[in-house]
Amino acid sequence: MKRSGFLCVTVLCLEFFCLISSQPQSKLQQCRPMVGSSALPVLQRDGNVMLGGLFSLHDMVMQPDFSFTSKPARSRCTGFNFRTFRWMQTMMFAIEEINRDDHLLPNFTLGYKIYDSCSTPYHALRASVELMGGEGEGEVEGGSCHGLVPVVIGDGGSTLSLVVARFLGVFKVPQVSYFSSCACLSNKAEFPAFLRTMPSDFFQVDALVQLVQHFSWKWVGVVAGDDAYGRGGAQLFSEKVQRLGACMALHEIIPKNHAEGAMASIVARIQSSGAGVVLVFALEQDAGALFDEALRQGLTGGSMGFAIRRAVHIPGLQEFLLHASEDPFLRPFWEEVFRCSLQGDGGGDSQGGKPLCSGSEDLGSLRISYNVYKAVYAIAHALHAMRSCETGRGPFPLHACPNTDSIQPWQVLDWYWSEKCTDVLNKKNKKYLLLKILLHYLKQVEFSNSFGDETKFDVNGDPVAVYDLVNWQLGAEGQVKFVTVGRFDETTSLGRKKLYIQKTDIIWNGNQTTVRLS
Repeated sequence: MKRSGFLCVTVLCLEFFCLISSQPQSKLQQCRPMVGSSALPVLQRDGNVMLGGLFSLHDMVMQPDFSFTSKPARSRCTGFNFRTFRWMQTMMFAIEEINRDDHLLPNFTLGYKIYDSCSTPYHALRASVELMGGEGEGEVEGGSCHGLVPVVIGDGGSTLSLVVARFLGVFKVPQVSYFSSCACLSNKAEFPAFLRTMPSDFFQVDALVQLVQHFSWKWVGVVAGDDAYGRGGAQLFSEKVQRLGACMALHEIIPKNHAEGAMASIVARIQSSGAGVVLVFALEQDAGALFDEALRQGLTGGSMGFAIRRAVHIPGLQEFLLHASEDPFLRPFWEEVFRCSLQGDGGGDSQGGKPLCSGSEDLGSLRISYNVYKAVYAIAHALHAMRSCETGRGPFPLHACPNTDSIQPWQVLDWYWSEKCTDVLNKKNKKYLLLKILLHYLKQVEFSNSFGDETKFDVNGDPVAVYDLVNWQLGAEGQVKFVTVGRFDETTSLGRKKLYIQKTDIIWNGNQTTVRLS
Protein backbone atom coordinates (compact mmCIF):
# COMPACT_ATOMS: atom_id res chain seq x y z
CA MET A 1 0.00 0.00 0.00
CA LYS A 2 1.34 3.41 -0.96
CA ARG A 3 2.29 5.58 1.97
CA SER A 4 0.81 9.05 2.09
CA GLY A 5 3.19 10.61 4.54
CA PHE A 6 6.35 10.43 6.58
CA LEU A 7 8.13 12.24 9.37
CA CYS A 8 11.02 14.33 8.21
CA VAL A 9 13.65 14.88 10.88
CA THR A 10 15.35 17.94 9.43
CA VAL A 11 18.82 19.16 10.28
CA LEU A 12 19.40 22.51 8.58
CA CYS A 13 22.78 24.12 8.73
CA LEU A 14 19.48 26.05 9.04
CA GLU A 15 44.73 37.52 -5.35
CA PHE A 16 47.29 39.10 -3.56
CA PHE A 17 50.31 37.33 -2.12
CA CYS A 18 53.17 38.90 -0.21
CA LEU A 19 56.56 38.25 -1.71
CA ILE A 20 59.08 38.44 1.14
CA SER A 21 62.63 38.92 -0.03
CA SER A 22 65.58 37.65 1.99
CA GLN A 23 66.92 41.08 2.99
CA PRO A 24 68.79 41.80 6.23
CA GLN A 25 66.50 41.87 9.24
CA SER A 26 67.34 45.53 9.90
CA LYS A 27 65.80 46.69 6.63
CA LEU A 28 62.13 46.95 5.83
CA GLN A 29 61.18 44.41 3.20
CA GLN A 30 58.77 45.13 0.38
CA CYS A 31 55.42 43.42 0.17
CA ARG A 32 54.63 43.31 -3.55
CA PRO A 33 51.19 42.13 -4.69
CA MET A 34 51.13 39.59 -7.47
CA VAL A 35 49.23 40.84 -10.48
CA GLY A 36 45.85 39.17 -10.69
CA SER A 37 42.18 39.91 -11.07
CA SER A 38 40.70 43.08 -9.63
CA ALA A 39 39.96 43.27 -5.92
CA LEU A 40 36.64 42.03 -4.59
CA PRO A 41 34.03 44.37 -3.11
CA VAL A 42 34.64 44.83 0.61
CA LEU A 43 32.77 46.35 3.51
CA GLN A 44 35.42 47.98 5.69
CA ARG A 45 35.82 50.04 8.84
CA ASP A 46 39.20 50.96 10.31
CA GLY A 47 40.30 50.11 13.84
CA ASN A 48 43.35 49.23 15.95
CA VAL A 49 42.68 45.60 15.06
CA MET A 50 40.81 44.56 11.92
CA LEU A 51 38.58 41.49 12.10
CA GLY A 52 38.04 39.62 8.86
CA GLY A 53 34.52 38.49 7.99
CA LEU A 54 33.26 35.91 5.47
CA PHE A 55 29.51 35.67 4.78
CA SER A 56 27.69 34.04 1.87
CA LEU A 57 25.47 37.00 1.05
CA HIS A 58 24.45 35.34 -2.22
CA ASP A 59 23.35 31.76 -2.87
CA MET A 60 24.49 31.25 -6.46
CA VAL A 61 27.15 32.27 -8.95
CA MET A 62 26.43 33.03 -12.61
CA GLN A 63 29.46 32.01 -14.62
CA PRO A 64 30.30 33.97 -17.81
CA ASP A 65 30.53 32.37 -21.24
CA PHE A 66 34.03 31.22 -22.11
CA SER A 67 34.90 31.91 -25.74
CA PHE A 68 38.63 31.29 -25.21
CA THR A 69 39.30 34.19 -27.58
CA SER A 70 39.00 37.05 -25.12
CA LYS A 71 39.20 37.70 -21.40
CA PRO A 72 35.95 36.47 -19.82
CA ALA A 73 33.73 38.75 -17.79
CA ARG A 74 33.78 38.38 -14.00
CA SER A 75 31.44 35.82 -12.49
CA ARG A 76 28.39 37.36 -10.86
CA CYS A 77 26.87 36.40 -7.50
CA THR A 78 23.07 36.19 -7.49
CA GLY A 79 20.23 35.21 -5.16
CA PHE A 80 20.63 37.58 -2.22
CA ASN A 81 20.36 35.75 1.11
CA PHE A 82 18.59 37.91 3.70
CA ARG A 83 19.39 35.50 6.50
CA THR A 84 23.13 35.77 5.93
CA PHE A 85 22.82 39.53 5.58
CA ARG A 86 21.38 39.55 9.10
CA TRP A 87 24.40 37.61 10.38
CA MET A 88 26.79 40.08 8.77
CA GLN A 89 24.94 43.01 10.32
CA THR A 90 25.16 41.29 13.71
CA MET A 91 28.97 41.18 13.42
CA MET A 92 29.03 44.91 12.69
CA PHE A 93 26.65 45.58 15.59
CA ALA A 94 28.76 43.57 18.06
CA ILE A 95 31.91 45.41 17.02
CA GLU A 96 30.25 48.79 17.49
CA GLU A 97 28.92 47.68 20.88
CA ILE A 98 32.39 46.60 22.02
CA ASN A 99 33.92 49.85 20.79
CA ARG A 100 31.49 51.77 23.03
CA ASP A 101 32.42 49.63 26.04
CA ASP A 102 34.90 51.45 28.31
CA HIS A 103 35.86 48.28 30.20
CA LEU A 104 36.43 45.41 27.75
CA LEU A 105 38.87 47.13 25.35
CA PRO A 106 39.42 50.68 26.66
CA ASN A 107 41.20 53.12 24.31
CA PHE A 108 41.21 50.40 21.68
CA THR A 109 38.90 49.96 18.69
CA LEU A 110 37.97 47.03 16.51
CA GLY A 111 37.46 47.39 12.78
CA TYR A 112 36.36 44.96 10.11
CA LYS A 113 36.92 43.83 6.53
CA ILE A 114 33.93 41.79 5.33
CA TYR A 115 33.67 39.86 2.05
CA ASP A 116 30.90 37.94 0.29
CA SER A 117 31.90 34.30 -0.26
CA CYS A 118 28.86 33.68 -2.53
CA SER A 119 28.21 30.15 -1.19
CA THR A 120 31.04 28.67 -3.28
CA PRO A 121 34.48 27.38 -2.25
CA TYR A 122 36.18 29.36 -5.03
CA HIS A 123 34.78 32.68 -3.86
CA ALA A 124 35.45 31.82 -0.20
CA LEU A 125 39.09 31.09 -1.05
CA ARG A 126 39.41 34.24 -3.15
CA ALA A 127 37.98 36.37 -0.35
CA SER A 128 40.44 34.74 2.07
CA VAL A 129 43.31 35.64 -0.26
CA GLU A 130 42.11 39.26 -0.20
CA LEU A 131 42.06 39.23 3.60
CA MET A 132 45.64 38.01 3.64
CA GLY A 133 46.88 40.46 1.01
CA GLY A 134 45.79 44.01 1.69
CA GLU A 135 45.75 46.73 -0.94
CA GLY A 136 48.71 47.94 -2.94
CA GLU A 137 52.29 47.61 -1.79
CA GLY A 138 52.93 47.43 1.90
CA GLU A 139 55.98 47.21 4.08
CA VAL A 140 57.10 44.18 5.97
CA GLU A 141 58.94 44.16 9.27
CA GLY A 142 60.15 41.09 11.06
CA GLY A 143 58.85 38.85 8.30
CA SER A 144 55.21 39.88 8.62
CA CYS A 145 53.06 41.76 6.15
CA HIS A 146 51.30 44.83 7.49
CA GLY A 147 47.61 44.86 6.61
CA LEU A 148 46.85 41.20 7.24
CA VAL A 149 43.86 40.61 9.49
CA PRO A 150 44.82 38.71 12.69
CA VAL A 151 41.59 36.70 12.88
CA VAL A 152 38.68 35.78 10.60
CA ILE A 153 35.02 35.24 11.53
CA GLY A 154 33.46 32.73 9.12
CA ASP A 155 32.68 31.07 6.92
CA GLY A 156 29.14 29.72 7.20
CA GLY A 157 28.95 26.36 5.44
CA SER A 158 31.33 23.56 6.39
CA THR A 159 32.52 23.04 2.81
CA LEU A 160 33.54 26.69 2.60
CA SER A 161 35.22 26.64 6.01
CA LEU A 162 37.26 23.58 5.04
CA VAL A 163 38.77 25.49 2.12
CA VAL A 164 39.30 28.65 4.15
CA ALA A 165 40.80 26.81 7.15
CA ARG A 166 43.42 25.09 5.01
CA PHE A 167 44.44 28.41 3.45
CA LEU A 168 44.46 30.47 6.65
CA GLY A 169 46.47 27.75 8.34
CA VAL A 170 49.42 28.65 6.10
CA PHE A 171 49.41 32.11 7.69
CA LYS A 172 48.59 30.75 11.16
CA VAL A 173 45.51 32.96 11.25
CA PRO A 174 42.79 31.94 13.76
CA GLN A 175 39.36 31.32 12.27
CA VAL A 176 36.10 31.36 14.26
CA SER A 177 33.10 29.98 12.37
CA TYR A 178 29.52 30.72 13.39
CA PHE A 179 27.77 27.99 11.35
CA SER A 180 30.18 25.23 10.24
CA SER A 181 29.35 22.02 12.07
CA CYS A 182 31.22 19.27 10.19
CA ALA A 183 32.87 16.96 12.72
CA CYS A 184 35.93 16.85 10.44
CA LEU A 185 36.82 20.42 11.48
CA SER A 186 37.50 19.20 15.03
CA ASN A 187 40.70 17.54 13.75
CA LYS A 188 43.35 19.80 15.25
CA ALA A 189 46.18 18.03 13.41
CA GLU A 190 44.65 19.24 10.14
CA PHE A 191 42.95 22.45 11.30
CA PRO A 192 44.96 23.73 14.30
CA ALA A 193 43.68 27.32 14.09
CA PHE A 194 39.97 26.57 13.61
CA LEU A 195 37.40 27.29 16.33
CA ARG A 196 33.63 27.74 16.21
CA THR A 197 30.59 28.85 18.15
CA MET A 198 28.47 26.24 16.32
CA PRO A 199 28.46 22.77 17.94
CA SER A 200 30.05 19.91 16.02
CA ASP A 201 27.92 17.41 14.10
CA PHE A 202 29.37 14.78 16.40
CA PHE A 203 27.07 16.08 19.15
CA GLN A 204 24.18 16.73 16.76
CA VAL A 205 24.32 13.17 15.52
CA ASP A 206 24.41 11.94 19.12
CA ALA A 207 21.19 13.89 19.74
CA LEU A 208 19.51 12.45 16.62
CA VAL A 209 20.51 8.90 17.51
CA GLN A 210 19.04 9.33 20.99
CA LEU A 211 15.84 10.68 19.38
CA VAL A 212 15.55 7.53 17.25
CA GLN A 213 16.19 5.39 20.32
CA HIS A 214 13.68 7.34 22.42
CA PHE A 215 10.81 6.66 19.99
CA SER A 216 11.96 3.08 19.20
CA TRP A 217 12.22 3.73 15.46
CA LYS A 218 13.83 0.76 13.66
CA TRP A 219 13.44 1.57 9.93
CA VAL A 220 14.79 5.01 9.04
CA GLY A 221 16.01 6.75 5.90
CA VAL A 222 18.70 9.36 5.34
CA VAL A 223 18.88 12.05 2.66
CA ALA A 224 21.99 14.26 2.62
CA GLY A 225 23.30 17.26 0.74
CA ASP A 226 26.32 16.70 -1.50
CA ASP A 227 28.80 18.58 0.71
CA ALA A 228 30.96 18.11 3.80
CA TYR A 229 28.08 18.87 6.16
CA GLY A 230 25.57 16.54 4.51
CA ARG A 231 27.79 13.59 3.69
CA GLY A 232 29.76 13.75 6.95
CA GLY A 233 26.71 14.07 9.19
CA ALA A 234 24.71 11.40 7.38
CA GLN A 235 27.61 8.94 7.52
CA LEU A 236 28.10 9.47 11.26
CA PHE A 237 24.37 9.04 11.88
CA SER A 238 24.14 5.86 9.79
CA GLU A 239 27.03 4.23 11.63
CA LYS A 240 25.77 5.13 15.11
CA VAL A 241 22.10 4.30 14.60
CA GLN A 242 22.88 0.88 13.12
CA ARG A 243 24.98 0.02 16.17
CA LEU A 244 21.78 0.51 18.19
CA GLY A 245 19.95 -2.07 16.08
CA ALA A 246 18.06 0.19 13.69
CA CYS A 247 18.18 -0.44 9.94
CA MET A 248 18.69 2.02 7.08
CA ALA A 249 15.78 2.14 4.66
CA LEU A 250 17.64 4.35 2.19
CA HIS A 251 20.64 6.69 1.92
CA GLU A 252 20.28 9.32 -0.80
CA ILE A 253 22.39 12.32 -1.88
CA ILE A 254 20.83 15.59 -3.10
CA PRO A 255 22.75 16.84 -6.17
CA LYS A 256 23.89 20.46 -6.03
CA ASN A 257 22.22 21.30 -9.34
CA HIS A 258 18.86 20.02 -8.03
CA ALA A 259 18.23 18.27 -11.35
CA GLU A 260 14.52 17.60 -11.74
CA GLY A 261 14.94 13.92 -12.60
CA ALA A 262 17.31 13.26 -9.69
CA MET A 263 15.04 15.02 -7.17
CA ALA A 264 12.01 13.09 -8.43
CA SER A 265 13.90 9.81 -8.07
CA ILE A 266 14.88 10.57 -4.47
CA VAL A 267 11.27 11.30 -3.47
CA ALA A 268 10.07 8.17 -5.32
CA ARG A 269 12.56 6.04 -3.39
CA ILE A 270 11.40 7.57 -0.10
CA GLN A 271 7.83 6.57 -0.97
CA SER A 272 8.76 3.03 -1.98
CA SER A 273 11.10 2.43 0.98
CA GLY A 274 8.30 2.14 3.51
CA ALA A 275 10.22 4.34 5.95
CA GLY A 276 8.02 6.38 8.26
CA VAL A 277 10.96 8.50 9.42
CA VAL A 278 13.53 10.17 7.17
CA LEU A 279 16.49 12.21 8.36
CA VAL A 280 17.45 15.13 6.11
CA PHE A 281 21.04 16.34 6.62
CA ALA A 282 21.23 19.32 4.26
CA LEU A 283 21.73 23.03 3.84
CA GLU A 284 18.55 25.08 3.51
CA GLN A 285 18.79 25.39 -0.30
CA ASP A 286 19.10 21.61 -0.75
CA ALA A 287 16.43 20.77 1.81
CA GLY A 288 14.10 23.31 0.18
CA ALA A 289 14.51 21.65 -3.22
CA LEU A 290 13.71 18.25 -1.66
CA PHE A 291 10.61 19.54 0.10
CA ASP A 292 9.37 21.26 -3.06
CA GLU A 293 9.61 17.99 -4.98
CA ALA A 294 7.96 16.05 -2.14
CA LEU A 295 5.02 18.45 -2.20
CA ARG A 296 4.81 18.21 -5.99
CA GLN A 297 4.46 14.43 -5.71
CA GLY A 298 1.94 14.69 -2.87
CA LEU A 299 4.27 13.32 -0.21
CA THR A 300 3.55 15.19 2.98
CA GLY A 301 4.34 14.74 6.63
CA GLY A 302 5.34 16.32 9.89
CA SER A 303 8.78 17.66 10.60
CA MET A 304 10.94 17.86 13.67
CA GLY A 305 14.60 18.59 14.22
CA PHE A 306 17.32 19.87 16.50
CA ALA A 307 18.34 23.51 16.36
CA ILE A 308 20.95 25.41 18.30
CA ARG A 309 19.48 27.19 21.27
CA ARG A 310 17.13 30.08 20.66
CA ALA A 311 18.96 33.35 21.03
CA VAL A 312 18.17 35.68 23.84
CA HIS A 313 17.03 39.18 23.00
CA ILE A 314 20.09 41.26 22.16
CA PRO A 315 19.38 44.83 23.27
CA GLY A 316 20.02 47.36 20.53
CA LEU A 317 20.32 44.90 17.63
CA GLN A 318 16.84 45.64 16.33
CA GLU A 319 17.40 49.38 16.40
CA PHE A 320 20.78 48.91 14.70
CA LEU A 321 19.19 47.01 11.83
CA LEU A 322 16.33 49.47 11.45
CA HIS A 323 18.57 52.53 11.40
CA ALA A 324 21.15 51.22 8.95
CA SER A 325 19.58 53.59 6.46
CA GLU A 326 22.65 53.76 4.22
CA ASP A 327 22.35 50.04 3.48
CA PRO A 328 20.27 49.37 0.34
CA PHE A 329 19.47 45.84 1.50
CA LEU A 330 17.73 46.90 4.72
CA ARG A 331 14.19 47.28 3.39
CA PRO A 332 13.95 43.91 1.56
CA PHE A 333 15.73 42.20 4.47
CA TRP A 334 13.28 43.42 7.09
CA GLU A 335 10.20 42.82 4.92
CA GLU A 336 11.36 39.32 3.99
CA VAL A 337 12.17 38.24 7.54
CA PHE A 338 9.03 39.58 9.20
CA ARG A 339 6.54 39.34 6.32
CA CYS A 340 5.57 42.99 6.70
CA SER A 341 5.99 46.22 4.75
CA LEU A 342 8.11 49.18 5.82
CA GLN A 343 5.95 52.27 5.39
CA GLY A 344 6.99 54.53 2.52
CA ASP A 345 6.00 58.10 1.88
CA GLY A 346 2.32 57.26 1.85
CA GLY A 347 0.19 56.26 4.80
CA GLY A 348 -2.23 53.41 5.15
CA ASP A 349 -2.62 50.28 7.16
CA SER A 350 -0.91 47.90 4.73
CA GLN A 351 1.02 47.73 1.50
CA GLY A 352 0.94 44.96 -1.09
CA GLY A 353 -1.28 42.81 1.12
CA LYS A 354 1.26 42.84 3.97
CA PRO A 355 0.75 44.59 7.30
CA LEU A 356 2.99 47.55 7.99
CA CYS A 357 6.13 46.85 10.03
CA SER A 358 5.92 48.30 13.51
CA GLY A 359 9.69 48.44 14.11
CA SER A 360 9.20 46.26 17.18
CA GLU A 361 9.29 42.89 15.40
CA ASP A 362 10.81 40.14 17.54
CA LEU A 363 14.45 39.24 16.81
CA GLY A 364 14.68 36.82 19.73
CA SER A 365 14.60 33.66 17.59
CA LEU A 366 17.64 34.52 15.49
CA ARG A 367 19.86 31.62 16.43
CA ILE A 368 22.86 31.91 14.08
CA SER A 369 23.03 35.66 14.62
CA TYR A 370 23.72 34.88 18.26
CA ASN A 371 26.59 32.59 17.21
CA VAL A 372 28.11 35.50 15.27
CA TYR A 373 27.64 37.77 18.29
CA LYS A 374 29.43 35.28 20.56
CA ALA A 375 32.28 34.85 18.04
CA VAL A 376 33.00 38.60 18.04
CA TYR A 377 32.94 38.74 21.84
CA ALA A 378 35.21 35.69 22.14
CA ILE A 379 37.82 37.52 20.06
CA ALA A 380 37.36 40.70 22.11
CA HIS A 381 37.90 38.76 25.35
CA ALA A 382 41.05 37.13 23.89
CA LEU A 383 42.40 40.57 22.98
CA HIS A 384 41.51 41.82 26.46
CA ALA A 385 43.51 38.96 28.02
CA MET A 386 46.48 39.73 25.75
CA ARG A 387 46.45 43.41 26.67
CA SER A 388 46.10 42.60 30.36
CA CYS A 389 49.22 40.44 30.46
CA GLU A 390 51.64 41.54 33.20
CA THR A 391 55.35 41.62 32.40
CA GLY A 392 57.12 38.72 34.07
CA ARG A 393 53.88 36.81 34.50
CA GLY A 394 53.08 35.98 30.89
CA PRO A 395 52.18 32.50 29.59
CA PHE A 396 55.23 32.18 27.32
CA PRO A 397 58.91 31.25 27.83
CA LEU A 398 60.64 33.52 30.37
CA HIS A 399 57.11 34.52 31.41
CA ALA A 400 57.02 36.95 28.51
CA CYS A 401 53.96 38.86 27.28
CA PRO A 402 53.04 39.44 23.63
CA ASN A 403 53.61 42.77 21.92
CA THR A 404 50.14 44.31 21.73
CA ASP A 405 51.29 47.47 19.94
CA SER A 406 51.25 45.62 16.63
CA ILE A 407 49.05 42.54 16.81
CA GLN A 408 49.81 40.11 14.00
CA PRO A 409 48.00 36.90 13.03
CA TRP A 410 50.61 34.70 14.67
CA GLN A 411 50.20 36.62 17.91
CA VAL A 412 47.19 34.53 18.80
CA LEU A 413 48.87 30.48 19.89
CA ASP A 414 52.30 29.34 21.09
CA TRP A 415 55.94 30.29 21.00
CA TYR A 416 57.84 28.55 18.24
CA TRP A 417 61.60 28.19 18.48
CA SER A 418 63.46 27.79 15.21
CA GLU A 419 66.35 25.37 14.92
CA LYS A 420 68.73 28.35 14.78
CA CYS A 421 67.63 29.62 18.19
CA THR A 422 70.25 29.83 20.87
CA ASP A 423 70.21 30.70 24.54
CA VAL A 424 68.12 33.86 24.87
CA LEU A 425 69.82 34.80 28.13
CA ASN A 426 73.25 34.89 26.43
CA LYS A 427 71.77 36.95 23.57
CA LYS A 428 73.94 35.21 20.95
CA ASN A 429 72.34 34.69 17.53
CA LYS A 430 69.09 34.53 19.43
CA LYS A 431 66.26 34.32 17.03
CA TYR A 432 62.85 33.18 18.03
CA LEU A 433 59.55 33.66 16.34
CA LEU A 434 56.39 34.76 18.10
CA LEU A 435 53.69 32.68 16.46
CA LYS A 436 50.02 32.07 17.04
CA ILE A 437 49.68 33.91 20.33
CA LEU A 438 46.15 35.21 19.67
CA LEU A 439 45.01 31.66 19.05
CA HIS A 440 46.52 30.72 22.40
CA TYR A 441 44.33 33.32 24.10
CA LEU A 442 41.28 32.37 22.04
CA LYS A 443 41.60 28.76 23.14
CA GLN A 444 41.70 29.92 26.77
CA VAL A 445 38.62 32.14 26.46
CA GLU A 446 35.96 31.48 29.09
CA PHE A 447 33.40 34.13 29.95
CA SER A 448 29.73 34.68 30.65
CA ASN A 449 28.02 37.43 28.69
CA SER A 450 25.46 39.92 29.97
CA PHE A 451 22.69 37.36 29.32
CA GLY A 452 24.29 34.73 31.58
CA ASP A 453 25.36 32.43 28.74
CA GLU A 454 28.85 30.93 28.96
CA THR A 455 31.25 30.86 26.01
CA LYS A 456 34.29 28.60 26.00
CA PHE A 457 36.01 26.10 23.69
CA ASP A 458 37.08 22.52 24.33
CA VAL A 459 40.43 21.05 23.22
CA ASN A 460 39.07 20.72 19.67
CA GLY A 461 37.93 24.33 19.48
CA ASP A 462 34.28 23.31 19.80
CA PRO A 463 31.69 25.00 22.03
CA VAL A 464 29.32 23.40 24.52
CA ALA A 465 26.57 21.51 22.64
CA VAL A 466 23.04 22.39 23.68
CA TYR A 467 20.10 22.04 21.26
CA ASP A 468 16.39 22.75 21.22
CA LEU A 469 14.12 20.04 19.79
CA VAL A 470 11.80 21.95 17.45
CA ASN A 471 8.49 20.71 16.03
CA TRP A 472 7.09 22.32 12.87
CA GLN A 473 3.37 22.77 13.48
CA LEU A 474 0.64 24.09 11.20
CA GLY A 475 -1.35 26.90 12.81
CA ALA A 476 -5.08 27.48 12.56
CA GLU A 477 -4.60 30.03 9.78
CA GLY A 478 -2.23 27.82 7.78
CA GLN A 479 1.01 29.41 8.97
CA VAL A 480 3.94 27.26 10.13
CA LYS A 481 4.95 27.62 13.78
CA PHE A 482 8.24 26.39 15.25
CA VAL A 483 7.49 25.02 18.68
CA THR A 484 10.23 23.95 21.10
CA VAL A 485 9.23 20.53 22.45
CA GLY A 486 12.45 19.34 24.06
CA ARG A 487 16.12 19.87 24.70
CA PHE A 488 19.43 18.04 24.33
CA ASP A 489 22.28 19.04 26.65
CA GLU A 490 25.67 17.41 26.12
CA THR A 491 26.91 18.89 29.42
CA THR A 492 24.40 16.94 31.51
CA SER A 493 26.14 15.19 34.38
CA LEU A 494 26.77 11.46 34.30
CA GLY A 495 23.73 9.40 35.21
CA ARG A 496 21.20 11.95 33.94
CA LYS A 497 19.49 11.93 30.56
CA LYS A 498 20.87 14.29 27.97
CA LEU A 499 17.62 14.28 25.97
CA TYR A 500 14.41 15.69 27.41
CA ILE A 501 11.18 15.58 25.38
CA GLN A 502 7.75 17.02 26.19
CA LYS A 503 5.75 14.39 24.25
CA THR A 504 2.35 16.02 24.79
CA ASP A 505 3.48 19.15 22.91
CA ILE A 506 4.41 17.28 19.70
CA ILE A 507 2.07 17.35 16.70
CA TRP A 508 2.65 14.46 14.27
CA ASN A 509 1.39 13.79 10.74
CA GLY A 510 -2.22 14.77 10.10
CA ASN A 511 -2.37 16.92 13.23
CA GLN A 512 -2.15 13.78 15.37
CA THR A 513 -0.64 13.40 18.84
CA THR A 514 0.15 9.68 18.43
CA VAL A 515 3.85 8.88 17.97
CA ARG A 516 4.84 8.05 14.40
CA LEU A 517 5.88 4.41 13.93
CA SER A 518 8.69 3.28 11.68
